[in-house]
Amino acid sequence: MSRRLLIFPAAVCASGLLLSGCAVNESERPEQRPSLSPEEVTPVETPDSAPPVVVVDTSPGGAKENDPLWQGLEKAAANGEEAYLNAYLRTFGDVADSGEVSLTPDMPNSVTVNVDAEQVSAHEGSFYQVLGTFEVEQIGDSAFTLTTVNGDEIAELNPQGPDSQARCTADDAQDRIELAASDLAKDPDQREDMRLRWAAAPEVWWGIQQTALSLRDSDGDFAGDFLGEACGPYRDGAGSGDDGGSGDGSGAGDGSGSDDDVTSNEDSEQSELGG
Repeated sequence: MSRRLLIFPAAVCASGLLLSGCAVNESERPEQRPSLSPEEVTPVETPDSAPPVVVVDTSPGGAKENDPLWQGLEKAAANGEEAYLNAYLRTFGDVADSGEVSLTPDMPNSVTVNVDAEQVSAHEGSFYQVLGTFEVEQIGDSAFTLTTVNGDEIAELNPQGPDSQARCTADDAQDRIELAASDLAKDPDQREDMRLRWAAAPEVWWGIQQTALSLRDSDGDFAGDFLGEACGPYRDGAGSGDDGGSGDGSGAGDGSGSDDDVTSNEDSEQSELGG
């Protein structure tokens, strides 16, 4: 994919907020990739005690071939195996705080997960976390019912890295997040490496996946507004962190505190993808 796309054009499409979906500007494309410091990727080893199916990830919603949550649930149901989930998804549906709740990502043709509300916690920007080990029953082509075995977290499975607030408010957030989406769009085989790098910031990881899919489907012509939606609460100063985590958050995004300075909304420089 040779095209490059403005995703966070601060001066043109927004006033310092991370917004996307703007048209490609042929005359303003950079000639090379942004120069960014490398990030460490910390490998995660699955303990022997973990269930046969493990999903520690953020669901982008939509088609099964793009959704690790759907794939994991289908595998567990087909094999009669338990599944450990530390999974995030975004939904605008009403989610009760007791009894069984149904969660469906807010993209067309998405999976539906029926689970006890005690295993679900709400996060910024209409994101919800499902945590625990479950028996899985498939009740339709795209619907699953989870029966809780236990609600314990397996911390060893959590990717390490900055949380969403730290990611969204870092000085190099614009270049770094844009570049991740561009790289994933060009090379979907990088997904597992990127999950280890980004899944501790579940909202941002969702935005990267959605943007990559949009770029890929449009041959680089359109990014959508996903990255702006993911970072909006944190750039607006609304992100408070449900779990009070630090800027070096671990796990699949628990907490969203940060010591990074918020990038000034008056910065008029435009950043573009380099690919």
